[in-house]
Amino acid sequence: MVPQRVSLSLIVGAIAMCSQAQAGRIVNLATVCLLYGKHYENREYVLGELAKVPAGTDLITLPHMPFLSFSNIVSDLRPFADFARARRTYLALSLTEQADTRTYYTALLFDRGGKLVGRYRKVHALPDDPVDLGDSLHAFATDFGSVGLTIGTDFYIWETYSVLAMKGADIITWHHYPERFRDHSTWEPLLMARGLDSHAHLMTAMYADPRTYITNNWDIGMPGAAWGRSMILNRVGTPIADTGYEDGVAMARVDLDKRKQDVYWPDYYQAENIFFVNNFGDRRAFAPVAAPYTPPQRPAYRKRTCRLAVVWLPREESWVKEKLPERMLSLIDKAAELKPDLVLFSEMSTRMPDEATAQAIEIVAEKARRYGIYIAIGGVGDETEASIMRVWDRNGREIYQQALYWVKGYDQLKVFDTDFGRVASHECGDLYIPEFDRTLALMGAEIIIDGSQMWGASGRTNETMLRARAADNAVWLACAHWPTSDPSLRSLIIDPYGQVVAASSYEPEGVISYDINLDAPRYYYAGKKAEQVEVGTSGIPSYYTDNMPDRFPGWRDMLFAARRPELYSILPTETDWSRRYRGPKAP
Repeated sequence: MVPQRVSLSLIVGAIAMCSQAQAGRIVNLATVCLLYGKHYENREYVLGELAKVPAGTDLITLPHMPFLSFSNIVSDLRPFADFARARRTYLALSLTEQADTRTYYTALLFDRGGKLVGRYRKVHALPDDPVDLGDSLHAFATDFGSVGLTIGTDFYIWETYSVLAMKGADIITWHHYPERFRDHSTWEPLLMARGLDSHAHLMTAMYADPRTYITNNWDIGMPGAAWGRSMILNRVGTPIADTGYEDGVAMARVDLDKRKQDVYWPDYYQAENIFFVNNFGDRRAFAPVAAPYTPPQRPAYRKRTCRLAVVWLPREESWVKEKLPERMLSLIDKAAELKPDLVLFSEMSTRMPDEATAQAIEIVAEKARRYGIYIAIGGVGDETEASIMRVWDRNGREIYQQALYWVKGYDQLKVFDTDFGRVASHECGDLYIPEFDRTLALMGAEIIIDGSQMWGASGRTNETMLRARAADNAVWLACAHWPTSDPSLRSLIIDPYGQVVAASSYEPEGVISYDINLDAPRYYYAGKKAEQVEVGTSGIPSYYTDNMPDRFPGWRDMLFAARRPELYSILPTETDWSRRYRGPKAP
């Protein structure tokens, strides 16, 4: 057996936010990573590993254990309840529940006295989840705060975490068991997004392979090794304790009330560990997130490929009032040399009415018509909106306007059809509102464009969040930034798997492009592959499986069909939680 490792991170301190001085809720958290393999799938092994957790915890999480089942909590789970009572700790675990003729994956929360205080039946099922479903999402009260529970593939549906946060969860657990085909390529950006979007601490409980970690390879029959990495992540999705790719225990001492000094108050709330963007809208525009889903109808397009060009230029050359943006206009000519279908610029800083702006708009329209391209430019406002993404079509007609949302919001989001596919936009800080891009995707957007001035902690943080939005919604996502001295700040094109396929160079201006095939599917894995391989006893063949799932196109359709919008009714509403992250007035 691989020796157990304990990772300990101590996070203590007084509250440093402007108006807060009271003592925080300091808790000791521990999450267990078990070894993966049939040899370890028994109660004795699990209880043995649980016993190795150091004393003095307030909450311990175990992975999802489908190989353990219960029908009577008192008799079937007595050893776990007894452990919680003996250690005076809360204990969260997940296993199979047999209830009459139904089978659930169920997470349970025992209190310090061994009493059951929370039960969550998994509410989402992807094609490889052979279980009945629960019908509620709740945060459960403890003596230090509220805890939300999630299981397995719930992770791929971000609404789960935001609903729990809006219902008061301070900590959200993710109990996982290795999927038959293991793609961990986007887990890090998705974990950051789950934490930052919910402003809750996350506790992930996983399995580690006893062998060296290696990724999947479907063609040769490798499902990928179990990831390990049971983690505790803070309120902005940064790991503060991590078992690595090994089994063991990750521990952290956390002050649930600790905040950074907020130098932006009272304009808006900014007291988290990293800079993020608030939402001052009333959230009504996100009604589709909680509405029954019907796949949107799209027209027949002339073609299904798009050469997408992204242009960046320095702030001092940005389009502003009372000045013709000569450099920006010349970069349209440079981009046109690539023969693109769509050209995206960053968010500018001009607005109508203004004579120079009106003249520049006419020039942009003329260039769109001359080159036969779509041109998208953000930050071209008007008398009521400071920043609007505007799009001109191949004939030079302005066909789309969508304003920056986060500063005050509006009632409805928009998409538009081109001759190659459906496109929509968010701008700059709208990146930090997960409901925004989900709404666009539910409306059929295949490409989301982002004109940005880069508001966020760093270029790397923005890249991570952009990757998460692309992966969550299986959309192409293109972002044009102003460059700065931060080497991680790049203009990007990201594919529906959440992977960067094109990035700008560390130069003050330039153009990148990528040829997108909108009919190229994102795959998912389910069922059983027709041809299976023989599993070896050593070397690479020992990683093979004779239970490899088949591969199917249509990941987004599959995921959207698995959503439970009737459980998300809180998301397009204002609550005390959503108001907590606002200053007294919008900036």
